[in-house]
Amino acid sequence: RLGVVAEEQNEPDRMLKVFGPMLARLRERLAPMGVEVGELVITRDLDDLSQRLARGEVEFVVETVFPTLVLQERSRNLDPALVVVRRGQRAYRSVFFTKKDAPIHRLSDLRGRVLVLQVPRSTSAFALPKAELERAGLVVVSADDPRSTRRDVRYVLALAEINEAVWVLHGKGDAGAFNEGDWAALPERIRSQLRVFHETAPLVRGLLSFRRSLEPRVRRLAEEALLSLDDDEAGRAALAAASGVTRFEPVTAADRSGLRGWAQVLRPGRGR
Repeated sequence: RLGVVAEEQNEPDRMLKVFGPMLARLRERLAPMGVEVGELVITRDLDDLSQRLARGEVEFVVETVFPTLVLQERSRNLDPALVVVRRGQRAYRSVFFTKKDAPIHRLSDLRGRVLVLQVPRSTSAFALPKAELERAGLVVVSADDPRSTRRDVRYVLALAEINEAVWVLHGKGDAGAFNEGDWAALPERIRSQLRVFHETAPLVRGLLSFRRSLEPRVRRLAEEALLSLDDDEAGRAALAAASGVTRFEPVTAADRSGLRGWAQVLRPGRGR
């Protein structure tokens, strides 16, 4: 059973459309081997998903790095196995951007300003930019926090990457941050009025992780099936429907080493 977080609480059917084709192809691959693929498990949030992992109600998840680290921390029952290559990207960076004529040229210039981010469970448009600012010695708090001071970087949430860019253009924030792929995908009429002033180090685009207590034979067969989904046109179409997945690749020793480093930087224990 694949567990996911409902991106829009009032539209659970959307997650069925996103992951249904991939699960159908996986079901076809695994049925002859005696492995049943259950129905998609749609959860409310990361807390709900971590509890279901801990109870053994979910066998695998597909998430970006920060939610994966949070789920590892909370469930104590999750092991990253495959890297998600999405829209051809195996790794990505977060970029910080502002209006072309803004007096912002480095992270320190954000002190006392408003940063537009996406949603708290996003790696590239929330957790990574926040961690990058904190590593630079800046205090990052919600704009709604009554304890914020004039020297803090205050963030607001725009819910979508395109909204971030529009909010910055219209003065609802001084800068924004999301991944380089989303920057490249911005309409030219918007991107031409903005500029990037900082980039983070790269990290893997996404992870497919299994419940640690899953039977080894089932995990091995599932991994083999997932790794081969892009072998034919139907499989590639099913992956593409799953938010633009191109293929899955094995997690390497270098990937695991990098994840241990990111766990310290992103501090999942403080995740929302």
